[in-house]
Amino acid sequence: MSTIVSDPPLRQHYAPDSASCVMERALEQLAYVALWAFVFCIPWAEDLPVMAGYGIGRWMGLVALGIGLMRLVVSRQGRRPSVVHYGMGAFVLLSSMSIFWSIDADATTTRMGTYLQLLAAVWLIWELAAVEARVVGLLQSYVLGTYVSATIVILNFFSGRTAADVFYEQTGKQRWHDSRFTITGINENDLGLMLALSLPMTFYLLARRKGPVTLLYWLQIPLCITALLLTGSRGSAMAAMVACTMYPLTLLRLPLAQRFVSILVCSAAVAAGVLLVPKDTWIRILSFGTEVSEGTLTHRTVIWAAGLQAFRDHAFLGVGAGAYGAAVLSAIDIPYVAHNTYLSVLVELGAVGGLVLVSLLASVIWCAVRMRDLERRLWITLLLTWGMGVSSLTWEYRKPTWLLFALLVAHAYAPRREKPGLNRLPGFPPISRATLRRRELPPVEVS
Repeated sequence: MSTIVSDPPLRQHYAPDSASCVMERALEQLAYVALWAFVFCIPWAEDLPVMAGYGIGRWMGLVALGIGLMRLVVSRQGRRPSVVHYGMGAFVLLSSMSIFWSIDADATTTRMGTYLQLLAAVWLIWELAAVEARVVGLLQSYVLGTYVSATIVILNFFSGRTAADVFYEQTGKQRWHDSRFTITGINENDLGLMLALSLPMTFYLLARRKGPVTLLYWLQIPLCITALLLTGSRGSAMAAMVACTMYPLTLLRLPLAQRFVSILVCSAAVAAGVLLVPKDTWIRILSFGTEVSEGTLTHRTVIWAAGLQAFRDHAFLGVGAGAYGAAVLSAIDIPYVAHNTYLSVLVELGAVGGLVLVSLLASVIWCAVRMRDLERRLWITLLLTWGMGVSSLTWEYRKPTWLLFALLVAHAYAPRREKPGLNRLPGFPPISRATLRRRELPPVEVS
């Protein structure tokens, strides 16, 4: 099958053993460690404050960005962006420009800052994950991060600490008590989709890895599915069903012993769901079809109708990034977010923003379908899982969305093997100096 590759490396600017080269290698390795930690924190510590009001993940991101910029200064050369990166830049630029016509300038200003931070994270992944081993390492970090969030959810279940209790601890506000569970700083619906996205990654890693480490991945699957069901998120449950289609797509690549293990894992996941998940949660999840045909999807249809009316009034350029709540306030008295990524972009950035989003998604899909067989299955499954999940969530400005797109593009352009012989930190895959310095031409196909 064909893949996307880059041009040969350019001539080195200085001797391989020079002080500048040694410093660049050290900075590159340290930046990757911080980036790995940043991705590891996304599923569980996204908004968990630790110092100066910032979460662990944000501090790791700032450290990675600082070291990455230092490496860029030392090397004096970076990678040329791909077409997908230009699409991301266009989306951020349009969102920033919308401050000139926004109906809620404060919300748009906040959203601008968020998008710039996300764009910086995309750049870091593009610069530091320039070979396949590095991309796989970041997939591993995300999967390991879901271990933390899933474990906390299950511990909250056994201690009786519901999502309403977590919400009260965070905000001091009362909320309707039910049998849903989450972790501090993350809404149960958002957490459910984060967990669902990890499932195709885990199946992909199982298809690539052999040895005792695979046991860690097999244990993650029932743990993740149990925690996802405990969130009580109907949209995430539907997304998880899509995510699990990665299992039959990778089954034949597994050794015979692991195929037997997979049967045990599936049985464990079913047993955990039946025995641990409360009856009320099952009723809520299984009511999805009724809610779609007869209900309001927890008032989402009302919110969407108000959003469509706002779009009719601001069809071309929208109401401004982050201003969806202000746009529907007069209709529903509460400044709800859209609870639908596609509608959110359409209302906030108008038809122009919708076209930019469609172009961005088309370029991402194009990268996915041009990859090798196993990688193509992974990323198409992840995109379908994401597409299903964000139909009931506002995720155009969330870290997992931008992480997903950034890793996909980095994987599509990454060579499969790097040149050996470079010094590296233990436990983290190396990357060649030549790979870091190359400038990509438009991708070409090879057999």
